[in-house]
Amino acid sequence: MSSSLIPFEVNVPRIPVGQWFDDIITWMQINLAALFEVIGQVIEVSVNALSGLFIEPSPTQLTLIAAALVAIGLVSSKRAKPAGIAVGVWAVLALLELFTGAVATVITSLPAPLFLWAMNLFGADFVAPQLVLALLLIAALVAISFAMTSLRWQWYLAAGSSVGLLLFLVLNIIAAVQMPLLMMLLFAGLAYVVSGWRLGVFTLLGFLLIISMNSWQAAMSSLALILVATAIAVIISVPIGILAAYNDRVSRLIKPVLDFMQTLPPFVYLLPAIAFFGIGQVPGIIATIVFSMPPGVRLTELGIRQVDAELVEAGEAFGAPDLQILRRIQLPLALSTIMAGINQVIMLSLSMVVIAGMVGAGGLGNDVYTGIARADIEIGFEGGIAVVILAIFLDRLTGAITRFSPAARAQRAAST
Repeated sequence: MSSSLIPFEVNVPRIPVGQWFDDIITWMQINLAALFEVIGQVIEVSVNALSGLFIEPSPTQLTLIAAALVAIGLVSSKRAKPAGIAVGVWAVLALLELFTGAVATVITSLPAPLFLWAMNLFGADFVAPQLVLALLLIAALVAISFAMTSLRWQWYLAAGSSVGLLLFLVLNIIAAVQMPLLMMLLFAGLAYVVSGWRLGVFTLLGFLLIISMNSWQAAMSSLALILVATAIAVIISVPIGILAAYNDRVSRLIKPVLDFMQTLPPFVYLLPAIAFFGIGQVPGIIATIVFSMPPGVRLTELGIRQVDAELVEAGEAFGAPDLQILRRIQLPLALSTIMAGINQVIMLSLSMVVIAGMVGAGGLGNDVYTGIARADIEIGFEGGIAVVILAIFLDRLTGAITRFSPAARAQRAAST
């Protein structure tokens, strides 16, 4: 007698995970539309302002940057109060001009010879009130630097900022040197001050190559996108990392979340981002923030936990509160590890540039994506080379910042 085997089949019911996720996204679109609108506008304005500063900064912006350098030096030299008064007066006058035009009215009532020489020298057709206020601010800060401090480095900083600003304006407006070349020199100078001559020379040659490939505007747009995404990611990830270092329960809770964020394909992040913000820069930045946050959280927690417990106990023995111990002991000693996390955030943000270009974020990602879509090797390769140059510049720059930490300074002092 023959018997036939009946196959045993188990039917696994389908779990509609995708449908649940889609329902959550739809609910958030309906109920949180105003919040997403505000977030999108803030991010877009920040990126546009920063890319505009890198591509074509105005004389007012450059003057305020020079004034900020002098003010930071005054604060470092224990002259925060006079510097704060000068900045406060400028802020009040700037707001008055913005809303009432009061400064312009005062300028038009002054004798013309006060301004005609500068207008003729720089070929200007009118007097910009905000530029006048910015020039008055830097003049006040320079005067405070020479009158209220005996530190030579502050004198050099004040004089160097003023001379550098004047030279920049003369080269751009009178000598007609292209703005990308001048901005390249500024980036090279920053690299030299922070990291040394090697990075300064690399920045000079690398950014010159970007200019020669006609990729300067795209590179600066990508740099602005990366910096905004990194800033937001750091603002979110560092406090979470500190909280995880202080609370084991929080640490255990966020670890699987961070694992999920790091292993989920980056393209998936674009789906809800596009649903909330549409096509453009904002969804690319949101996806970049989510993708790049985990290293910032992990390494911040690691850095805080690695601080010697005896140092923390010494602070507690002297009656220091937890916040002061965190600010004065743990964060300075953990700075090198935290900066390593920030460095990884920047590198992951760079890796998202091309993906963000697929949703209209622009910049170098758009060049690479265009090269792929059109099979245009020239455009794609030039965009990729520019991304590599930016990556090396940002990697070496953030890696060198740790040498200014208190722990690094103490180590150098001990070795000498």
